Formats: sequence, structure tokens, C-alpha cells
Amino acid sequence: MTLPPEPPRRPTPDELERLLLGASRRYTREQIAEGAGLTVDEVTRYWRALGFPDVGEEQAFTVWDMEALRGVTELVQDEVVDEATAVQMVRALGRMTGRLAEWHVETLAEIIEDNEAAGHGTGSRLTSAYLVAQKLLPEFERLLIYSWRRKLAASVNRLVAIGRIGDAPLLAAPASVGFADLVSFTRLSRGLSVDELGELVERFEATTNDVIFGTGGRVVKTLGDEVVFTADDTETAARIGCRLVEEIGENGDLPDIRVGIATGPVVARLGDVFGTPTNLAARLTALAERNTVLVDDVTAKELADAPAFALRALPPTTVRGLGTVNAFTVTPRRPAHED
Repeated sequence: MTLPPEPPRRPTPDELERLLLGASRRYTREQIAEGAGLTVDEVTRYWRALGFPDVGEEQAFTVWDMEALRGVTELVQDEVVDEATAVQMVRALGRMTGRLAEWHVETLAEIIEDNEAAGHGTGSRLTSAYLVAQKLLPEFERLLIYSWRRKLAASVNRLVAIGRIGDAPLLAAPASVGFADLVSFTRLSRGLSVDELGELVERFEATTNDVIFGTGGRVVKTLGDEVVFTADDTETAARIGCRLVEEIGENGDLPDIRVGIATGPVVARLGDVFGTPTNLAARLTALAERNTVLVDDVTAKELADAPAFALRALPPTTVRGLGTVNAFTVTPRRPAHED
């Protein structure tokens, strides 16, 4: 990234924060509560839900904190949502934007360090950070809103489609849940430098993201060497699993991978999914051999007539908390002319 012209003087840390926040900290917790028409306890509840630690009597809040709280208060007062739902919405936003902010700061820190090392910086990391933020913030705000609206439309369309299927519950509909993790990641990571480990995790996340979204699934979350995904039907889930093995497990530059998939009703909350299929998919991943896709019997039954896949039953196994489980390996079926 090319930095804009250097400002006439070096900014202070407070000026950098003021640029990022859009205003100065000038209100106490009590003043914010009074301005938003809330109690101090309610302000604290929303502040914690957003993902921040408790504050004392210091001036920790800006005018935008007050405006945000007023907006949430109006939604509750107008009975658009109840207070519990409002807190859940704030918590979801806090989790999503918190991770996003951490990723961006890490990426920008790398850019600044590289610029300084190459002699293309300003000679001050603080000044460079200020200049990058000054250039990036307006554009990224627009991109963030655009991305959120596109994701919102996609999620709403999915719920509309589910609602057309008889009396199917919108937030507890059947789905296929998949877990995929890298084999022997802990042992492998001990032999890598910090930079090499970061590159490996980034490549794993980028590849799984492209495969899952490109095939028609949804990424629920990534946890370093593991990704959790969902699909609305078993064939899509199986295609994702097989493609992950092809793109990652068969790539000599990446570790082997294993995938577990289970199907059934799951409950969607705060961008995550819960239920027996989620637990079973995780257990199947632990049972799977390297570069193998393992599915439960529900998924296998729905794939039985799918010409694109071949199934092989494994001996029943007992899984703690779930009893006896019938598992099947899934592999892509080769066209006849390749035999």
C-alpha cells in the first residue's frame, strides 16, 4: 500500500484513537446512561455484550457510543425487538467486528513493518498507522456496509426458501454440518516459525473459504486448524468435503486433512449451529483417516442414489455421548470412461 503524503507533524496516540473512533472520549458511564435513557447496569450489559471490559468513573465514552445506545433503546421502546434480543444482536456484532478488527490490525501492522524495513515508510510506525487509517477508513466503511447487506439478503433468501417447505422451522431446519481439520497440526506447528505458522493458517483459511462458499455452503467458524461449515443438502456437503480433500489433502505443500459430516435438525444462534449433527460431525472428524470424508448414516442414506459419490460402510463404532454410530466413507465416483 502506498502511503499518502506525511502530515506536517507526528500524530500522538490520542490523535490516532480519535481518528479511529471518530470523536474524543468525553463521557462517563453515568453520563452515557442518562443521555441514552438507560440505567448504568443496562449500559454495562450492552458494553460487555459488545466485547469490552467494565469501566469505572473515567471518561471512556464518545458521542457515538451514546448515539449507538440511543438507537438500540429506540428499537426496544418501539417493540421492534425485546431487550434480550437487543443484547444478543449487540453480542453478535461485537464478536463479528472484533475478529474483523483484529485481522485488519494484524494485516496493516505487517504492511507498515514491511514498508519501514524497505525504506518506504515514514520513519515512524505511529505516523504510518495514522496515514493508512486515514486513507482506509472511509472506503472500508462503505465496503463493510455493502458486504453486510449482501450477506443479509442471502440469509433472508435462504429463510424464505425454508419457509416454503411446509411447516419447516426457520431456525431449526435440517442441514448438513461439516467439520474439517488438519492432521497432526500441533506437532507440525512446533517445527514452524511464527511467520510460517501464520502463512499456513492463512492458506488453510483462504482455501477452505473458497471451497466452501464456491460450492454453495456456508462457513460457520474457523478455529486455527479447523473449519466448521453447513450446507442445505447432503450432496452439497459431500462435494465440499471431497473438494477439501482434493484441494488440501492432495496438495503436497499443505498437511493432510480429514472431514466429518452429519445431517439433521440444527439450531442456529449468533451465527453458530448447535445440535446432535454438530456434535456427531466433530466426532466423525476425529474418527476419520487422513484425507478421508466420513459421514453419518442419515447423510449416507440421502447420498445412496447420488451418482456422483461412492459410499463404503465402516464397522459400527461406539462414540461417547452418542452411542453406536454407523459411519461411511464418501469418495467422488469416477466417470465410466476413466476406468
